[in-house]
Amino acid sequence: MNLDNFNNLIELFFYQTEKQKPESIFLEWLNPNNKKIFTWAETKQNIFKLSKKIKKIVKEGDRCLLVSENRPEWFISDLAIMLAGGITVPAYTTYTEEDYKYLIEDCEPSLVIVSNKEMLNKLKKTINEKNFIKKIITFDEIEKANHELNLDSKDKYLDFKSIINNDLHEEDEIQTTNLKRSSPACIIYTSGTGGNPKGVILSHGGILNNLVGACEIMKPLIDSKPVFLTWLPLSHSYEHCVQFAQIAVGAKVFYAEKIEKLLDNISEAKPTIMTAVPRFYQNLYNK
Repeated sequence: MNLDNFNNLIELFFYQTEKQKPESIFLEWLNPNNKKIFTWAETKQNIFKLSKKIKKIVKEGDRCLLVSENRPEWFISDLAIMLAGGITVPAYTTYTEEDYKYLIEDCEPSLVIVSNKEMLNKLKKTINEKNFIKKIITFDEIEKANHELNLDSKDKYLDFKSIINNDLHEEDEIQTTNLKRSSPACIIYTSGTGGNPKGVILSHGGILNNLVGACEIMKPLIDSKPVFLTWLPLSHSYEHCVQFAQIAVGAKVFYAEKIEKLLDNISEAKPTIMTAVPRFYQNLYNK
């Protein structure tokens, strides 16, 4: 596989899905209270379904704010946004209400995707104030969201499950996009040295170039089907790029339940590779 041959990250994903067994498990969340498992085929189908919905909401180049813990729907949403021509703007789940307000006012997203009720609670006030936000999608079903959270514009809200339960027609399975290597893939907000976070644009080509070195490092593992355990926030540029390395090597990906359960998750997933910061490895060694 020559990564120089791909125009964008979506092409890389579709290329890899053709090489994998459709029924083999690709993404799995190690959360016993909210188990999520997706095969390669299911992941592909759900990307198509979500992208179809997003295309009705955003126009090419629109920003889409994504606020969630690491879980399979994060991956599916990211690629669905790209396929729809949007730009993912990931945000940490640890941000305050004021942090989210700043991000929303700065990037002006047409779509906001959040994981659960807790995240929606942090964002609801700003969402209701901004007319440029057209829709909200939640990963978890929040049956009484509009009533309990006093949300305005009831038709703004959708949940992930209802979207992926829709039928998919052959004409919806369009794998081609206008995305080029120079096209923005995401906008990562970083705190930098001080002041408000700064939005850094990462292009499809930039991430693909990073994958060249990553795949070279992982070459000894590729034939044995790599198993990843991901726990660093996907809203960080490091782990976000790793997400596409996982595609490039055809890995099985486990998402850790939470940091407090990481050692248990390592025992369960038995990863052959995982990414972390040096301090984590030092703490692990000391244990």
